[in-house]
Amino acid sequence: MKFNFEGRVAVITGAGSGLGRQHALQFAQRGAKVVINDLASADAVVEEIKALGGEAIANADSVEQGDRIIESAMDHFGRVDIIVNNAGILRDKSFAKMTEAEWDLVYRVHTLGAFKVTHAAWPHLQAQAYGRIINTSSCALYGNFGQMNYAVVSAGYLH
Repeated sequence: MKFNFEGRVAVITGAGSGLGRQHALQFAQRGAKVVINDLASADAVVEEIKALGGEAIANADSVEQGDRIIESAMDHFGRVDIIVNNAGILRDKSFAKMTEAEWDLVYRVHTLGAFKVTHAAWPHLQAQAYGRIINTSSCALYGNFGQMNYAVVSAGYLH
């Protein structure tokens, strides 16, 4: 195994399915304790990790309450070492028909959520002089019809 995360705690947002679930399984397989953050399906991934011999807890808080997610990691594992900002949503609609509320919702989950989770973890990462932050983006940043809001927030991770 090339990477070993024994003794490390990874917080992964949007980890209930898809790419986030894969991130969680890979970190757990390599020894990390994992906080599975997802609004709907965190428990199933926690059970999957435990069945494989790993350690994980579920967290169903919105990424807009990043402090609660990090607090969960600290309460259960006593530290946080790795943040994977993966939570995301789609609200496909052509720009002409998109409301400000639809634009804001995608922004709040992707961009503001990544800020809130990372900002809450930052003092812990600084205090231990160790931390890794991974921001998941999308190839949709090059533009898909009806996904201007999604493309903008995906491109924000590149800068």
